[in-house]
Amino acid sequence: MAYLELEGGGQRFDLDEKAEYTLGRTDPATHAFPDIDLTPFDGVEAGVSRRHAKITRLGEDRYYIMDLSSTNYTHVGGERLEAFEPRILADGDEIFLGTLKLIFHH
Repeated sequence: MAYLELEGGGQRFDLDEKAEYTLGRTDPATHAFPDIDLTPFDGVEAGVSRRHAKITRLGEDRYYIMDLSSTNYTHVGGERLEAFEPRILADGDEIFLGTLKLIFHH
């Protein structure tokens, strides 16, 4: 079972139901409705874009993250991702969407 954990352990987002999840903020005015809405977790203040990143599962146990050309970037393990360049995720990877920290577990 794979999931994202919001820093502090307060919220968990399971990643096993679908092969692909968009992460971002809901904005009805622009019709942005991501699969994982980070608005309630200070997404606006943290600099999370409406369509910030995407996590894709390949097979049963490989997960990739890709920045969707976000304004405040996606970082994994301290490294800034280039837009639309997939990066393999490993258990325990720290992901920053702007300044919002998530931890990938698998």
